[in-house]
Amino acid sequence: MNDNLEDRLPQNKEIEVSEGVFIKRRTVLTGGLSLIGLAPFINSFRAYAQSTPQGQISFEQFLTEANPLTKSLIGDTSTGGQDNYLHALASVASRLEGLPDPASWNDSTQSFKPGTDLGFTPGGESFTILHWRMEPHTQIRLHRHDYGNVVTLGLSGYNRVENYEIVGEDHDYDPGKFFQVRKTVDQQLRRGDINLVSLDRNYIHGFTAGPDGAHGLDITTRIRPKPEHSTPYLSVRGNAVDEFKQIYQAEWED
Repeated sequence: MNDNLEDRLPQNKEIEVSEGVFIKRRTVLTGGLSLIGLAPFINSFRAYAQSTPQGQISFEQFLTEANPLTKSLIGDTSTGGQDNYLHALASVASRLEGLPDPASWNDSTQSFKPGTDLGFTPGGESFTILHWRMEPHTQIRLHRHDYGNVVTLGLSGYNRVENYEIVGEDHDYDPGKFFQVRKTVDQQLRRGDINLVSLDRNYIHGFTAGPDGAHGLDITTRIRPKPEHSTPYLSVRGNAVDEFKQIYQAEWED
């Protein structure tokens, strides 16, 4: 995951860069993604943690801490194992300070209209670091994660994040077939706030930027093979069927 992924993106062609996340490359890069000098990795996360104050950390320190930690936890893909992985990664990511901007921004294909851009920051070994930048009142559609879990970190602005899960048995992705979903999270994501998506909890999420726009990260870890179907988008219908449990009628859209 440390090669110059953007250098391999064809011009004006849609490509998946993280689970369910597609971009179209806008510009030609001439310098690759070598803007970030990575500090040498230490042999042990424990030794590093014992010698580092538990305050804000640089991006180089984040990689030094997060890479060996995630490699040690990624093997347990059970529900509890994913919870442990995501909380451990989030605890490190939440201390990030002074994260460099990506080398370039690319158009996202997950929004109903222009104004949502994506960019890469290299360095993750088990995970992919993807910036998102949203203009005021833009949206990233509700979409399901089938094979990669996510730590979402707010960097600036305000963003409403909604998470859902399917009620009862899972469903295929045929549009027009109604089923029920439960809203599990409705969160205002601010600078330093975290939202977690595992493949068993909160696995459908979407974003709505506030009046000043928003900027944040999705740190995504692929833990299952990619299915053959395309990214499923969720459409939630009307008022809640059960207000207390926040259950709604929904269907998949192309």
